[in-house]
Parts: sequence; structure tokens; C-alpha cells
Amino acid sequence: MNSFVARIILLISALSLGACSNGKIPLEYRFDRGDGTTYRWTIDSETAVNSTSEQSVTTVNMVVDVREKVSGAEGETSILTIELTPRSLSRGGQTMRTPPPTTVRYELGPKGEILKPVTEGLEPAAASAVELASTLVRSRIDLPDTPVGIGDEWDTPLVLDGDLGNIDMQGKGTLLGFELKGKRKLARIETTRTGNIVTHQQQGGVPVRLRGVSTSDATSRLDVVNGVLYASTARFSSDFDIASQESGKLIGNMRVVLNSRLQLEPNPAEPEVSRRSPVR
Repeated sequence: MNSFVARIILLISALSLGACSNGKIPLEYRFDRGDGTTYRWTIDSETAVNSTSEQSVTTVNMVVDVREKVSGAEGETSILTIELTPRSLSRGGQTMRTPPPTTVRYELGPKGEILKPVTEGLEPAAASAVELASTLVRSRIDLPDTPVGIGDEWDTPLVLDGDLGNIDMQGKGTLLGFELKGKRKLARIETTRTGNIVTHQQQGGVPVRLRGVSTSDATSRLDVVNGVLYASTARFSSDFDIASQESGKLIGNMRVVLNSRLQLEPNPAEPEVSRRSPVR
């Protein structure tokens, strides 16, 4: 009897994870088109600058509330709107005034992947917010097109061109395994990427172009029933050359190391298994 019960429990567990007959399951996003999904995002970074106008090492610690919403009728292009509301900010251990909330938008592909930014008359002052959003985008999981099993890998490219710079990274995603968190069934996924980043900033009041190489390693947990990112921990390391935007002359270099922790903040009134629809 005990062995029979054990087999039934294992069978139910496999079915509840949506496993295919070959041990592989589909991983996909199912975005809530209602009030959206809320996260608490913690960022710790260290930036070392060595240029003709500045030699410095700066640490920044920030906590940001993130709300994601998806819009677009059936058959139309889906747009992901990300609202970033900083809650606390410190620089070099000193508390700073938090920047105002900012909204950025991205066009989504058929499996929920981010295709490109959707800009609407960005002001130059929005550059730092766009960079923050770019870091958030790099924390997201690029999910596979076909069902996968534990140990399977898939490509995770990230290519974005925007008004204030571009990202061109290649990488791999790996399904590490599964775990339970309360009533949530989570897929544990590792994503590694490396590639080029170009962006524009002001340094000492002078417009400069930053061109460099970035690497990232993220471990994320996807709720396989609700199709929502539950948590992600990532580390980014980037080395940039700094050049005058006007003359193109190389004037220094910069290294940025950033640690990112993203955690779902569920609405207490929302049921554990929500009625979400895959992005089409």
C-alpha cells in the first residue's frame, strides 16, 4: 500500500509540473493584463572611473519598486510597460534624495521575450532611468522555444537598440531543476551572457560615449504554473572605454560591478494560481 501511495504522489507531482512524456516541460511567460505584477528590486554597485577629468570609486545602493504591465489586444503587438519607483538611494554610504518614478516600454515577442524599446520623446535627463531599465531587462529570463528537461540548454541572446545606446549580448540558459515555495512550483534557471554595450552619458558636464564588454550570471526562479518570474539574483561586470562624444578621442576607462536581487511581491488578494494568458 505504501509503495502504491508513493507512486500516486510522484505521478501527481509530475502532472502538476506539466511534464511531458519525455520528461520535458514548456517554460513560458503568462502576463497579467490587469493591474500588473510587482517586484522589490535591490541593486548594489561599485563604479571605478579613471579618466582625464575624474579618478573615483563610487558605491551605490538602491531599492526600487517595479511594476510590470502588458497591454495589446489579441493579435496585436504586446507592449511591456515597466514602472520604476525608487524607494531608497545611498551613495558612498550617504543617504541621497531618491529620483522620481520613471516609465519605460518594450515590445514583446510571441514567447514573452523583449524585442526592442519603445521610446516616446525621451528627455536627456531620462538616461539614468533607461540604464536602470536596461539592467532590469538583462535580469530577465529568455525562455526556450521548445519543452526542456533538467540540464538542457538554450540560446539567450539579447540585442537592443535605443536612443541612448545599445546592447548586443549572446549567452546560454540552463534548466537546473525544480523546487516548491509554498504552493508555487518553481523552475530554477541559470542564464549567462557576454557581449558589447554602448551607451552615452555626461561626465564632468561633457557628453561621452561608453563602449565596453559586459558579462552576467543570473540564477532565476520561474513560477511554471502562473508563468511569472518569481525571483532572480544576478551579477554583472562591465569594462568600458570612455571617449569624447564630440571628438571620439579616448579619455579614460570605467569598470562597473553590479549585484541585482529581484523578488516578486504578490498581491495578498491574488490567488496563487491566477488566470493568466500566454503572450501571443
